[in-house]
Parts: sequence; structure tokens; C-alpha cells
Amino acid sequence: MNIENCTCVFKLLPGIQRFSSENFLKIARCGINTEYNPKRFHSIIMRIRHKHNRTTAALIFQSSKVVLTGVPNIRLARKMATIVLKRIEFSIREAKIQKFSELGIISLKVTNIVSSYRSMNRVTIELIYQEFRRRHKYDKLFEKITKVSYDPTIFPALRFKMNDDKFKREASCLIYISGRVILTGINSTKQVEYLFDNIILPLLVKFPRL
Repeated sequence: MNIENCTCVFKLLPGIQRFSSENFLKIARCGINTEYNPKRFHSIIMRIRHKHNRTTAALIFQSSKVVLTGVPNIRLARKMATIVLKRIEFSIREAKIQKFSELGIISLKVTNIVSSYRSMNRVTIELIYQEFRRRHKYDKLFEKITKVSYDPTIFPALRFKMNDDKFKREASCLIYISGRVILTGINSTKQVEYLFDNIILPLLVKFPRL
């Protein structure tokens, strides 16, 4: 599967430290590629542009928590966090705010990975749905699938959730008739590989649309 993007979180200040309202507003005003409208959303939005018109957005909260969305892959998470940190440091200097001695990248972690796959064959997703409803208690292929929904009048894809004792997070998957697959709710590439190899790929192989 191809990783499309990741969501990551980290803090700029340790413990319960936070920016004062005055300093937070100054940082927003002196920011690089930032916008801040507290009436709409209580965070500074900073945009980092990549090649091929891709953008990572950093949501910076007064608590010093930062949420990075649209990170192209896990390897770039720390690089994106470093860019945010350097821009915040620049804003602090420009705003003539007293320097924060403990400003840094604290507790950086990946909270969600969105990955995708394109099967060579179309898929009989309606048959997967029917088989799950009839045999999920007896068929090993379905034992790690916890919930399945399919209503083409509402949404064109089969939606299901997966859980495994090896990983403590429940993942969500969409399978389209075209063979396109989207997997979310995961925070490690190992879980992506495991779920694809042991659940998703066997479903695609067993239920091709002939």
C-alpha cells in the first residue's frame, strides 16, 4: 500500500506551559504563511508547501500543542516539525518576545496514517458484505473484521473496521468496486502491512468481479 499522508502531534513547550494570550497573538501576527481568526478556530494555521502542489498544515494552539496534517510520509514528520519550530522562533524574534528557553519539539508522534492501494481487478463488494453477514462467526477471513456497512444509495464503497490483538487500534477501510482501497486509523507502517497482507489482500483475491 502507498502512504498518502499522516497526521502527527507534538508540543512546543514542556509540561503545562503555554503561550500567553498576548504572546500568542504576536506570534500569529509575525508568522510565516500563517493565518489566525479566533472567531472561527482557536489555533494559528501555518501552511508548509511541498512539490507537486502538496501542503502540510500545522494547527498551533495556545497550549503549545501542534497538530500536523497532510504530512506526505512518516519520514518527513520530524522535518515538518522542525520547520514549524524554526518559524515560531522567527516569529518570537520578530515580535520581540522574551525567548522561551525550553522551546522545542516535544513528544512527537504519529496519530494517523492514510494509505491507499489500487487492485488490478474490480471487486464484488456487495458479495463481501453478504458473506460477512452470513459467515463472520465461522470464517477466519472475517474474524478480525468487527463491523461492515454497505449501502450504495448512500456511499459507493464498502466500509468496514478491523481489530487485531497485535495492535490496540481499530482501523477503518474503504473498498470501491473499481478496486481502490483506502485504509485509515493506523499509526504505524507495521500495522498497515499486517492488515493489508492478512485481511485486505485476501478479500481482494477471493472476491474479484469477473
